[in-house]
Amino acid sequence: MLSSRNKKSTIELIVSIILGSLGAFLAWHMKLPAPFLLGPTIICSVSAILGLKFSIPIFLRNFGFTIIGITIGSNITPNSLAQISTWPISLLMMVSTIILITLFGMLFLSYYSLDKKTSILASSPGHLSFVLSISNDIKTDTPKIAIIQSIRVLSLTLLTPILVVITSDTEISNNFELNENTISFIQLILIIIFSLLIGLAIMNTKVPAPFLMGGMICTTFSHGSGITEGLMNPIFSIFAFITLGVVIGARFVSVDLKLLKTSFISGFSLTLVGALFSLFFAFLTSKFTNIELVDAIIAFAPGGLETMIAMGSIVNADPTYVAIHHVIRIIFLTFFVPFLIFRIK
Repeated sequence: MLSSRNKKSTIELIVSIILGSLGAFLAWHMKLPAPFLLGPTIICSVSAILGLKFSIPIFLRNFGFTIIGITIGSNITPNSLAQISTWPISLLMMVSTIILITLFGMLFLSYYSLDKKTSILASSPGHLSFVLSISNDIKTDTPKIAIIQSIRVLSLTLLTPILVVITSDTEISNNFELNENTISFIQLILIIIFSLLIGLAIMNTKVPAPFLMGGMICTTFSHGSGITEGLMNPIFSIFAFITLGVVIGARFVSVDLKLLKTSFISGFSLTLVGALFSLFFAFLTSKFTNIELVDAIIAFAPGGLETMIAMGSIVNADPTYVAIHHVIRIIFLTFFVPFLIFRIK
């Protein structure tokens, strides 16, 4: 017999599977861009806000992130690594975007009766776990910060494909095509095992998205050295993107509806302005370098490390470029946010 806790977890997992699959099917049927990510994200977010309870077990979430990392790593090419010389300019532009978004957010959220420290933490473009840990330490409005940050991730997931479609000729595939150039089953099993081990090792260093990084590192090494070859089987990729969509939607499970209502406009407006800042600097970067605009848009997106790296694979952006920019963003925020916090009396 299952204990009450195990029974509850099993029911919530079944609900997650149903919602995620339904969202993916509806989005695919409606020909939405990135359907296997957007569909589950939308359906799960709405369902959570309406009071439905669901969750993804940690091991399944980590497995999904590992698959996304492997998917991205299998697309890394020597040509993408050859462009590294143009990245310093791009990184400088990205850091400038982070500074502007955070400072704007601090001023903007002050009009919503938030103190400056809470405003800084709520407007930080990413690094959620770090931001919430600081919030708990200095006794700021942690629930408000968590809600605004969750709205930011949801809004970015929905806005980014729209910006890509509007500003470029890139076609976001509604499907994953089966082809003969896929990683063999045995190689895939070995890659997954080693990726999970690397992810566990990275997790001990407190680096964000350890299992996604583990998948990228393992596949980049194995493909680059010629040990393995081929792309990820699309069935696994679809599973991983659906899982990510459910994880995003689950942020709103048991959310305080009153707090959500009072935070939605400020959170969405802040995200929209941040996305426009990012789009502007991505455009400048594209003009001054040979970097594709689509790559820069995904790399400059203000938050959602796992989501944006996954989005990059959907729009065929340079995976190395996108990943490096988002990792640098997190590292910069680790120093920049405390600096701003402790500058305030």
